[in-house]
Amino acid sequence: MKRFFLLLFSLGIPGPAFAAACCGGGFASPSLIAGDDQAQVTASYSYSRVETEVGSDSYWRRREAGETTGTYRIEGARIWADRGQAGFSLPLVQRARAGANSFGLGDVSGTLGYELLPDWDYSAWRPKGISFLQLTAPTGRAVNESTALYQLDSRGRGFWALGAGALLTKTTGDIDLFTSLEAHRSFAKNFQNSQTSGRLFPGWGGNAAGGIGYNWLKVRVGGSLTWTYEDPVNVSGTISSLGVPQRFATAALSASYLASNDWAATLSYADQTKFGSPLNTSLGRAATLQLQRRWQR
Repeated sequence: MKRFFLLLFSLGIPGPAFAAACCGGGFASPSLIAGDDQAQVTASYSYSRVETEVGSDSYWRRREAGETTGTYRIEGARIWADRGQAGFSLPLVQRARAGANSFGLGDVSGTLGYELLPDWDYSAWRPKGISFLQLTAPTGRAVNESTALYQLDSRGRGFWALGAGALLTKTTGDIDLFTSLEAHRSFAKNFQNSQTSGRLFPGWGGNAAGGIGYNWLKVRVGGSLTWTYEDPVNVSGTISSLGVPQRFATAALSASYLASNDWAATLSYADQTKFGSPLNTSLGRAATLQLQRRWQR
């Protein structure tokens, strides 16, 4: 049960649904099974509001017109060949600002995972480890391709991206810990909007996260901190320009309740204005409600 709570929290905090709004979202968190289940399906809704803009000069500016994002997300994963697994993430995103709004598909992703460090026998120090590969498709549209007011029709980063990473978990008594590290490479693409056209050149990016939780009967509470970085997106075309790197940190608190062996719910709150040294991004706060169904082996 504790391992299930740990998975629910470490992969359920609103990272992809609650990313830098100015750049259309971050690389999706993988759908992984870290417990002893055969399969799982997760449905979630996240509501976020942009509070502050941080420019390339690192100067914080209060957002004049509020911008909100609602993200409906379906994620699933299934074990195959005992230690291997495959998963997916499908988001629907609604963005609104000053009376204008846009609704549609965000960036979808698929994940392949492998239990690199299995937990077959007890160890006081060795964690359980899962490595993964993730492919993200540009179904959410890049900022440079936007044709709508306030660029609201940009609902993702809008690039093909291939990433790799690892998730480590450890439970000791009523305390659980997790850490994860992910790096990805986004690929160049042609673009066109009503004013200009050309080619976009993104680069590397990554996420590093850590968290801790306390388990009591059917309840778990915990916290985490995630650092995110993206290389500049350079533009070559009608109007050429050099981009600026993006970085920010997301702090999250979460409470989970295990209704039965097969069902659980999580409520989490995230804030991007408290930690790190953000650059070239918009910062906000978000609340996420998540419901998960799992099938045991």
